[in-house]
Amino acid sequence: MATLTGPLPLRAVILDFNGTVSDDEPLLYRLLRDALAEEGIELTEDVYFGELAGHSDPEIVQRALELGGIEPTAELRESVLRDKIDRYKDEVRRELTVGDGAVAFVRTLAAEVPVAVCSGAVREEVELVLELAGLDEPICAVVCIDDVDQGKPDPSGYLLALARLNEERGLHESIIARDVLAVEDSVAGVAAAHAAGLRCAAIAGDERAEAAADFVIERLDAAAAKELLE
Repeated sequence: MATLTGPLPLRAVILDFNGTVSDDEPLLYRLLRDALAEEGIELTEDVYFGELAGHSDPEIVQRALELGGIEPTAELRESVLRDKIDRYKDEVRRELTVGDGAVAFVRTLAAEVPVAVCSGAVREEVELVLELAGLDEPICAVVCIDDVDQGKPDPSGYLLALARLNEERGLHESIIARDVLAVEDSVAGVAAAHAAGLRCAAIAGDERAEAAADFVIERLDAAAAKELLE
């Protein structure tokens, strides 16, 4: 894992969810592809991973409908999104999308510093997966697209997550943005974290995110968490 030059005071960590804590981007593509196919739209992997992944669920659905040549009315957006949410919840109940390494990464960090999640997914998906993975208690704040008006790369989610981390800490123990590390898998997520004043590590895999981030984490596991804490 490449590291920053100089000290990295780490007082909190805010994690992206899809593709970071939850290894589910291929699943998300498949579910959205199937939901859109019912509307007569073909969604390719190149379009999903090149143009859509990393943005919020509502934005992904709207953009996919537009690219498919269909007017994204509120009713249609909600119908496609609801279909995708229901399919996702069924799938993760059958096969958990959080690996042992990610669980160890979160738990190792949470034993030393507050850990939050900032996600462009809807809350009912995120909270279900965290509960199934046994991470609902170690993670002390969860911000989803339900909580903000705009998804990443807008910084609103990260700013709200930081505010929630500070709610019960008091003025003299408050955490400032530059002492918080975000962990992301997309260029939109890295941009959102930086816009909020956070430093950001990218999970290896997306060259655009790797190039935009402050450093790269090869994989999520206990060893990676310990290296960050040290």
